[in-house]
Amino acid sequence: MRKLVDWQGGGPLLVEDDGTGNGMICLHGLGGGSYFFSGLSKAIRSSRRVVSFDMPGTGFNEGCVDTFSIDACVNATVELIDQISPDSVTLLGHSMGTIVALKAYAMRPEKVHALIFLGGLPEPVRAIREKLNGRIEKISKLGMQGIGEEAMSGIFAAKTLSEKGQLVGAYQRLLELNTEAIYIESIRELVNASASELVGTVEVPCLAITGEEDRYASPFDVESFLKFIPHETNMGVFENCGHMIFYEAPNRLYDRVINFIQALDSDWDYTY
Repeated sequence: MRKLVDWQGGGPLLVEDDGTGNGMICLHGLGGGSYFFSGLSKAIRSSRRVVSFDMPGTGFNEGCVDTFSIDACVNATVELIDQISPDSVTLLGHSMGTIVALKAYAMRPEKVHALIFLGGLPEPVRAIREKLNGRIEKISKLGMQGIGEEAMSGIFAAKTLSEKGQLVGAYQRLLELNTEAIYIESIRELVNASASELVGTVEVPCLAITGEEDRYASPFDVESFLKFIPHETNMGVFENCGHMIFYEAPNRLYDRVINFIQALDSDWDYTY
């Protein structure tokens, strides 16, 4: 169900709100939107109230702030945490959404029950910063048209590219529909963003999932990130997946997330 939610950082946010139970707020990455989580929402709606939204300044929420910023994304998330329920919530962040989730957790640690990271790190690695800066230069010269085709090889795994052309083509088109100026500003914000100083403060259970071929959050880099979290962490690496695991292996992802949240609800030990 879509609804408009008032918040202090700007105009009303259009929010997707579905399911019942304890809240889970899903935070998308660069160039994405709440639609990233439509399948997950349906898979867990019987046990979780899933809330997602296009980040302020992007997508359907393009006009609710003057310009995109990580701070606005964090503030919107924190206000949604406060509004969802008196109970604690789970934050799930994909890619850039991981940075937003860590920053929001730091502002409301008592209201966050667990953290889930999908292809996410607390800051982009150097090679990705350089890649994204190069993308800004190309978009500034040529516009968004064609940038999606170039990006696909770094987003999806080789098997996805060869066997799921319809999916790849659909997402390529969606990426290119981003407003040029906003997409460039989003890249600049991401390149300069970091939540690394907050990683050592995490005191809730964490699940991190990444693709075996993820170039943005490689298994090595994700494992290194998790070592600095003092609380219990769990990690999954999906073969034949790149950066878009909710598209490349949706059912496996849903099973892993359901297993994790069931363990939270029952205090069972989490197992793969």
